[in-house]
Amino acid sequence: MPTASHITSLIKSHFENDDLRFTTICLQIAAHEAKIGHTTLADDIQKIIDRSKQIRPLLKPINRDLEGLVLETYPLYKLSDLIVPQQLKERVERIISEYLQVDKLRRHNLENRRKILLSGNSGTGKTMSASIIAAELNLPFYTILMDKMVTKFMGETSAKLRQIFELINVRKGVYLFDEFDAI
Repeated sequence: MPTASHITSLIKSHFENDDLRFTTICLQIAAHEAKIGHTTLADDIQKIIDRSKQIRPLLKPINRDLEGLVLETYPLYKLSDLIVPQQLKERVERIISEYLQVDKLRRHNLENRRKILLSGNSGTGKTMSASIIAAELNLPFYTILMDKMVTKFMGETSAKLRQIFELINVRKGVYLFDEFDAI
């Protein structure tokens, strides 16, 4: 079990965006867990850290103008974590399958789905579904915060939208326009 100082240091480093310190503390926790015989937990922590090291260096920092508008994350959810009606789960599986078999589809002059619309009340699994798609495809997950996109100045909102779509053109990932009804 991590010590109280580990936990408070983790929280503090997270909110200070100190990734190096956060990773160091995670490694200390993994070492502590391995030392007391919790090797499965220690291995799981190490795998998560290793995976983040493999993904993060491949990406360039997001444009400073988009800071606060776009959140970049690397979800760890799996398809098995998704608890929705079977019909919806099958649709998510199909999207993942089409993406993974895009070459096969193109040989038959077909395209994979690249845009989907998730709608529903709060708490129905829209964000989790999108993040699971990202995790299953080993892609970064970008959340566009639409409530911060709209401003009182006429041209500013369209300029921000243009920057978002430029980002989409240069960075492969799963993009969720959160609270789209804000527009």
